[in-house]
Amino acid sequence: MPRDNYVSNFWRSHNFRLEPWGNDYEPPIQISEELFLCESDVNPTVETENWDCFQSPQARSLPNRLIFIDGRRRLDAALVGGNGNTIFYGIFGTIAVGAVVLDRSVPQASCSQISIRRVLGFGGEQEAVLTRIPCFLGSKAELVYEPVKPSQDNTPEVRGLIVQNAMLAAEEQLVTKQMAKDLDTLVIRDGRLSYNSPDFLLGYVKTMHKNYLSEKYAALLWELAPGERSPIFLIAEKNRPRYSWYLKSGTSQVSSEILGNQGLHGIVRLELSSEISLETAKEIANQTCYLIPHYASHPSQDPRASQNLAPVSALERELGRRMGNAILIKRRLQSFLASLGDHK
Repeated sequence: MPRDNYVSNFWRSHNFRLEPWGNDYEPPIQISEELFLCESDVNPTVETENWDCFQSPQARSLPNRLIFIDGRRRLDAALVGGNGNTIFYGIFGTIAVGAVVLDRSVPQASCSQISIRRVLGFGGEQEAVLTRIPCFLGSKAELVYEPVKPSQDNTPEVRGLIVQNAMLAAEEQLVTKQMAKDLDTLVIRDGRLSYNSPDFLLGYVKTMHKNYLSEKYAALLWELAPGERSPIFLIAEKNRPRYSWYLKSGTSQVSSEILGNQGLHGIVRLELSSEISLETAKEIANQTCYLIPHYASHPSQDPRASQNLAPVSALERELGRRMGNAILIKRRLQSFLASLGDHK
């Protein structure tokens, strides 16, 4: 059977249609940045037992080269359909990943390794097929949606998970390509580390969903000034132990008090693999006390300041531009499904 007929038969036999409520009424993608841990999973005294008198040490040196890695995802169109009495939930999605390489000795920054990919996936173990969506009449361009591994879960929420997992996998591939071979380069990934992250990759978590510290130690976070950090603590999570610390980003000119924000505004959490030595982790933690506030975004340009980093913000804008116009893409998807006809 010709490939085009195979794809058309797939769509017609399953009678997939766009979710009538549309993406605006879908629950937002909310993949928790942090996992719930009990106090026994965290050792807050690996660097010091006395948090009350801790002072953020100065870094002995700073890396000349920084690489920031991030990704974006978008739900292009939600699908619902099935074969017989079985209902499957699916998604047309777009993911984009890239890096900002910053040479501090020049100084100069550039975007690199930007990759745009369109994905198609379903829940309920329903396999997807490679689907090509023609663009406007007279254009040879097309939207190519590649099938991704189906999910066992089969709820509306699976759509966000499918696109999220595809983006994270693409980020992992980019991290592998960009990991530095020399100690004068620091690679920073927006988000927490995965289970198999390289040793010297720095995870940057700007949203706190869970408490890793008991009240005795967490009280320090309210006292941190911009550029100051907490002591390093060990998260002894099974299969993914890592060092972590909190840091106050921003500057004294745009502090949470001046902006009228609550006291934890500007607090970010960073993490490193615990496979490296504690002394090396301490030196990198000290470097972040300067680097993170220095590259923090400004409230006049980014509502997520100062948690969001300016290089990451610029990368996000470029990735969004290259992902294409969401409204036009959804119209093409609607036209494609309509062209299949109403086959019962």
